[in-house]
Amino acid sequence: MLRQLLIILSIFVFSSAQAANDKAFIWQVNSDDSVVYLTGSIHFADKSFYPLRQEIEDAFDRSKYLVVELDINQIDHDSYNQLVSQKGAYKAGETIKDVISEDTWLQLRQRLEHLNIDYEAVKNFKPGILVLTLSAAHAMQMGLDPQLGIDIHFLLKAAKKPKKQIIELETLEQQIGLFLDMPNADLLLKESLFSLDESEALMADMVHYWKQGDESQMNKLLFEDAIDQYPAFTEIYDRLFYERNRQMTSKIEIMLKQQSTTKTSYFVVVGSGHLLGKKGIVNALTKKGYKVKRL
Repeated sequence: MLRQLLIILSIFVFSSAQAANDKAFIWQVNSDDSVVYLTGSIHFADKSFYPLRQEIEDAFDRSKYLVVELDINQIDHDSYNQLVSQKGAYKAGETIKDVISEDTWLQLRQRLEHLNIDYEAVKNFKPGILVLTLSAAHAMQMGLDPQLGIDIHFLLKAAKKPKKQIIELETLEQQIGLFLDMPNADLLLKESLFSLDESEALMADMVHYWKQGDESQMNKLLFEDAIDQYPAFTEIYDRLFYERNRQMTSKIEIMLKQQSTTKTSYFVVVGSGHLLGKKGIVNALTKKGYKVKRL
C-alpha cells in the first residue's frame, strides 16, 4: 500500500504522445445481473495521460454508477483537520522521537530536510499523519498534480452527468484510521522512507509497465520485490492493502449480485495495485467464479 501511495501515486511525470493507445489496466466482470468494469487508477498524473483509451471512456459512459475509493471532491476539509487534530497528534509533550528508533528518527530528519519541512512543525504528528505529509510534500516537490489523476478525471466527468451516481467504497475516517491505527509506528515510517528513497529509481519502469498494461511486472515491482527484500513489510501490506482488497471485493460482489429488470453497469476506479496479484481484486473475483476478462 505505501509503495502505491508513495511511488505509484508519484511516478507519472514522464510524457507520452501515445496516451490513447496506452493499455493501462481495465477488466470486465460479468454476472447474470450486472457488469462491473475494474479500472486501475493513477492518483497523480499529467496531461500526457489523456485522452485515455476510448474503450475505457466508453465503459464509463455505459455505466450507471461510478464507484471510487473515496469521492475526493466531497471531502469536508474542516472535518479532516479536526480529525487530524484530535487523533493524529501526540498530547502532553510526547513527540514522534519518543515512539520510533533512533535510526528511523535520523532517517526522518534527513528526509524532512530534503523536503524543506521544519521538524518542529511536525514533531507532534503521529506516524500515519507524517507518512501522509511526506507523500504529499514529495509529490509536490516533483511537480505532480492530483487534479490530473484518473479517479479525479472520472469524478469530474460524472459531475457533468446528473444521472451518473457515485458510490464510495470507503470513508475518509476509514482511510485516515488505517494510518492512525497502525500498531508498529517505527515500521510504518521505515517503509515510507524506504519507498521515498527508492521511488525515483523505479519511476521509469513503473511508467512503462502501466502504459504497457504489464500486470505481472508491475505486481513484481510493487509487491514481490519489496517483500523479498524486507519481509517485515508484510505487516504493513496486510493492514493497509490486502485487508482493503478483501473489503472492496465484498462490496463489488454485492454489485454483481444486485438484481434489477435490466443489467446494471458499474465503473469501478481504484488504485492500480488493488487489482493486481494473487491477493488483488481481479484474482479474488475470478476465484469466486465470475467471468472476468481483460479489455
